[in-house]
Amino acid sequence: MNKYDEIKNIIAESENCVEFADFGDGISEEWIKKAEERLGFELPNSYKWWLKNYSGGEIYGEEIYSIYEQDFDSVVGGDIVYMYELNRKNENYPDNAVVICEANDDVFYFDLSMKNDENEYPIYSLNANKRYADDFIEFLKKRITEN
Repeated sequence: MNKYDEIKNIIAESENCVEFADFGDGISEEWIKKAEERLGFELPNSYKWWLKNYSGGEIYGEEIYSIYEQDFDSVVGGDIVYMYELNRKNENYPDNAVVICEANDDVFYFDLSMKNDENEYPIYSLNANKRYADDFIEFLKKRITEN
C-alpha cells in the first residue's frame, strides 16, 4: 500500500478527530497555481495532493492551513498565502519557514531550504526545533495517530 492509500484509510478511520472535506472534494488546480504564483515557490506534491483531495480542515480541532479559494488580498484566517504573507510582514518566523499549523502544543512549518528531488519539504516543529516529518503525508499521519 502506498503512502496515499495508507493516509486515506487512516483519515477514513479517524472521523472522530479529523474534519476534512469528503475525499475528492478539494481545491482546484487553478487555485493551487494562483497560490504558488503569489507565494513565489512550488508547494510540495504531498500537500497539493491533500488540497486537491480533501480541501483543508482540522485534526483534533487544530486547523491545517489550506487555500480558501478567495482573493488573496482580502482573505483572512487559515489560508496558507495569507498566513505566509502575514508572518513575513511581522517577521514572526525565518524566511524559509512556511507555517502550516499553529497547534495548541507547537507550530509546524515547511522548511523551504530543504526541498528534495520529489518536490517535498520536511516539516519542522518550532518548539522542539527539529524535524517532525519528512513530508506532509507523514505529518498528517503523525498528527492523527500520535494524539
